[in-house]
Amino acid sequence: MARAFVGKLFRVGFAILHAPVYQAEHKSALSADWAHLPIPKDLNLFEQLVVKGEQVTRLLDANRDARDVIEAVLGRECAAPLGPLKRSDGTNLRPGDLKVNVTYWGGGKGRWKPRPFTIDDTPNEIWGADVWGERTGDLYINDDVFFSHVPEAVWTYQLGGYPVLKKWLGYRQADRRDDKPLTDDERKWFRQMIQRIAALLALGVELDPLYQQAAANAFTAAELGIDR
Repeated sequence: MARAFVGKLFRVGFAILHAPVYQAEHKSALSADWAHLPIPKDLNLFEQLVVKGEQVTRLLDANRDARDVIEAVLGRECAAPLGPLKRSDGTNLRPGDLKVNVTYWGGGKGRWKPRPFTIDDTPNEIWGADVWGERTGDLYINDDVFFSHVPEAVWTYQLGGYPVLKKWLGYRQADRRDDKPLTDDERKWFRQMIQRIAALLALGVELDPLYQQAAANAFTAAELGIDR
């Protein structure tokens, strides 16, 4: 019983920590690794946060498949256009096309080429520019091949101060691993990373009002017995 409750409490924490409004209001405290989490008194609200927190943990957990959560948050039609690997000339991929020759390692900026959203992309008005950014872009791994439709906020997303997509590609540059290309599994995994981040950002739209409700009627430190 106690272990189950602790698990729920952690999921409430994950949900609140990923609410954009919470991050903005507690920016200073978070920069010092001192998070102040409101624990709601309302049981129904608590359980809603548990459900959303489980979605957050699934999206962040690299050891668990998250396709069902991605589709639950974004919808299949919105998730499908995100991150397919394409050639710039529109032809089929060829052997050797998966080599990462663009520099993403260290100070390398990579090659994310911004462009407007098109009719083939996920419509940005669904989430708004404040969620995915005002532009999308194509993320090149070499001169001819790119992951298509990577929204600006997805490309720049950081976790623990690290740019997630840039860091992942940097470790897999061909010149850092004996000129080996990405495997097909790595290609698929990277595309799901794009979709995971997009879903995590979109989830913030639902997390903000839940956090605000929790903050409006939360247990005090004295009520929780932690004021000493």
